[in-house]
Amino acid sequence: MKPGQLTSILSIGTLLALGPGLAGAKESDFRQPVAINAGRQLVELADNKVTFSDKVVVKQGTMDVRASELVVIRTEQGLQSMTARGAPATYYQVLDNGQPVRAEAREIHYDIQGRTITLVRDAKLQQNDNIVTGYRIRYHIDRQQMEAESQGEQDRVTTIFLPEQLQNLDNQEPQD
Repeated sequence: MKPGQLTSILSIGTLLALGPGLAGAKESDFRQPVAINAGRQLVELADNKVTFSDKVVVKQGTMDVRASELVVIRTEQGLQSMTARGAPATYYQVLDNGQPVRAEAREIHYDIQGRTITLVRDAKLQQNDNIVTGYRIRYHIDRQQMEAESQGEQDRVTTIFLPEQLQNLDNQEPQD
């Protein structure tokens, strides 16, 4: 890994800011510096890997990620993936519309080439009082599509809407 590559790896916040709710992710956040605070950092140059551990906090603008461990992997083409792990790992950001979005899971994985963010195990996505939970929640960035999955009969996908939002849906006229 060349000296300038570590700076690219540390652009984690910019990429994690593309997480759930990213259609309205705060544009000004992308121009802010990324700060990573951890108790420990291990750089494995031969593997193009950086591991941050011990109460990891990543901040960039309104974006805030907290985890027990954050692993960043880079290839010759650039950043490949980032994985935050915790009990749970958490994500928070204020969107351009002023609404906060929160996500948590035991693992938050960002696949740069696949342009997906995946919350795995005890996954929860919340905006205002609307909540989606499941074993796995995946957000396809390019398609702006979210899918939630259960692991089995005991672990079902649950979605909770605010009553006022359901009423707004009822009042909308059908589209032709």
